[in-house]
Amino acid sequence: MSRSLARLLLDTLCLARASKEARLAERWASPDVATNAAAIAAWISWEAGEQWLLRRLADTGALPGVPAALAAALHDAARRDAKAGMAVDADAAEVVRTVAAQGVPCVLLKGPARRASSASLTLADARLTRDVDLLVPGADAERLWRLFRSRGWAPYQYDPERVPPGESELRGPSPNHLRTLVRRGKAAVELHTSTERALAPAEAWDRLWSSARVLSWQGLEVRVPSFTELLWQALTHADVTGPDGWSLRYWLDAASVLAAQPVDWNTIDSRLQSVPARVRTLALRWLSVACRLAGTAAPPLLTPPVPFHVERLVTWRLLVLAGGGTPLGWKEKLLDEGTRSEVGLPLAPLVSGRAWPIHVRRRSATLLARTAYLVWRPIRG
Repeated sequence: MSRSLARLLLDTLCLARASKEARLAERWASPDVATNAAAIAAWISWEAGEQWLLRRLADTGALPGVPAALAAALHDAARRDAKAGMAVDADAAEVVRTVAAQGVPCVLLKGPARRASSASLTLADARLTRDVDLLVPGADAERLWRLFRSRGWAPYQYDPERVPPGESELRGPSPNHLRTLVRRGKAAVELHTSTERALAPAEAWDRLWSSARVLSWQGLEVRVPSFTELLWQALTHADVTGPDGWSLRYWLDAASVLAAQPVDWNTIDSRLQSVPARVRTLALRWLSVACRLAGTAAPPLLTPPVPFHVERLVTWRLLVLAGGGTPLGWKEKLLDEGTRSEVGLPLAPLVSGRAWPIHVRRRSATLLARTAYLVWRPIRG
């Protein structure tokens, strides 16, 4: 697996690449792509980026040269996600109408906010969302939660290990929103009172409401966060202190904003100054990849002290996923420890409360996976 293939994928996903780019189309018609088409399909599915890749291939004119099986897989995933996205849109509109009927203001967050902003943001609707996230005033959150509960929505049953004992039915593992509500055939609903763990509900409401943009969407007048807040939420939602956030599906949230709209970098920098130095360094490295995928340069004040080798990480993921199948078991460990090593995170933590033989097996597996990546990196990375 060559790094040139990873570079091709990242160049294609870059939102600033020129439409109908001949050189990109030539590269996609190469034998290297045909040989590794299955690995590309497995990788982009694992990254949840099929719509992103398909639409970029079409926009750059490279789609005709893509192997037929890969193109078919991308089209199938795009149709599936587009259908699911429209269903979430309808559910979000229903939820907003219900909240408005109670005389409560709200701000769309995350997926619904991106989808509502798709007219002004590049590929903002290319990532599938399954939840309806709303920020509401803290004083109204419980009343609204109980209203939805009375209308057939049920509290989501979290893993008991994630919820402290004695918590009320309204609370889940996240301090930012009340317990997620679910209903058969509908998107889950999360009523947020804040957007960050350390941000008080009143401050979160003032910050988001005062800077919100007013849009017409789904026949409604809705409020969505400013472009700067959308970028900040993309960064904080990714959670750079763990491996899951270092994924295409999260980078797209930031890249779609950066490629289309100006943001207040001074605000971003100011907020990053208040976090621990290690978290700031991780955030700067994460943002550097988002800027690359957007085709924009990060301002000097946000230049990461240590560059992030995203091409090397993508090459490793392609290699691990090349054999096809579900990335569970040993593949999952290789993907996880490869990301952790590249980012600079420790080994995956042990799960408390498990028997010591399970701890031994888990630690052995993570050590072997980390060693495999560290051996491969200087040779092929």
